[in-house]
Amino acid sequence: MNEPLLKIENLSTSFKSDHGYLKAIDGVSFTIQPGEITGIVGESGCGKSVTMQSIMQLYEGKGKQVVYNGKIYFSGKDLITMSEKDMKKIRGKDISMIFQDALSALDPVYTIGEQIDEALRIHTNYSKTERAAKEIELLELVGINEPDKRLKQYPHEISGGMRQRVMIAIALACHPKLLLADEPTTALDVTIQAQVLDLLKELNKKLGMSIILITHDMSVVAQSCQEVIVMYLGQVVEKGDIYSLFDSPAHPYTRGLIKSIPKIDAARPRRLFMIKGNVPLLYQVPHGCRFAPRCPYASTKCKMEMPELREMGHGHYVRCWYSVMEGNHHD
Repeated sequence: MNEPLLKIENLSTSFKSDHGYLKAIDGVSFTIQPGEITGIVGESGCGKSVTMQSIMQLYEGKGKQVVYNGKIYFSGKDLITMSEKDMKKIRGKDISMIFQDALSALDPVYTIGEQIDEALRIHTNYSKTERAAKEIELLELVGINEPDKRLKQYPHEISGGMRQRVMIAIALACHPKLLLADEPTTALDVTIQAQVLDLLKELNKKLGMSIILITHDMSVVAQSCQEVIVMYLGQVVEKGDIYSLFDSPAHPYTRGLIKSIPKIDAARPRRLFMIKGNVPLLYQVPHGCRFAPRCPYASTKCKMEMPELREMGHGHYVRCWYSVMEGNHHD
């Protein structure tokens, strides 16, 4: 196997609060291979976005307001120990991010052209003429028609789907090795959502770029990713390739997420499956397995002891005391 592009080892990110330092992510480890699309899935509050922003080192107040532990190796270099000056050279160039809400991520007082130009100006040696040509090329690459006209427009003058494509164009401006896509289709209607996902898959093939796709939607993962990481309350609870994870999900949380996907071919209308309860707040993290209070199979052991993430075979890992029995005894 190739050397991983990104290797995260036992990463924890803690934020200072009235309740002391709270771990938003706790002991997260995974690798991303070159050219691979990996999905990170889980409900809101499970630590998906914090993981991405930790990779980008976007949190200010490092060491006081925010404390990192563990390692984030990108192309062999640990991003956590890197200076802000060196990190700025990587951000937007080697690692880019598409944020959740394009309207709030784009600056309302600058035109689309000015915002793409900024990334090119900071990270490349292109002349003004070369940058102008590149801006048109980028908008064409992400499927925006009349690029000359769009470059002169402001974010509020274009549709939501087009704004999302502009965000992708900005992220791709310097041909990053790794693209972090944080819920890139959240605010879009179904047809535009499908177009954006198809675009990301096409760019992954065309440019050989690795993508981490954050979503709470298992159907998006099923149609887009090769590898899946399931997170719950700041921890990885299951990870593996798309086939093993969907064919034999080993964690009750993963099974719940898959069961809650609406089925269009269902014989008769039925209520959608729901995982009972909610993700606890960070200062209310339960003892033992973090999913135990919501799990229909939890035993006393689950409520008292934290299971380790262990391999079930062929790169399929799970954090559950009874996962081996899962496929045999539970539906």
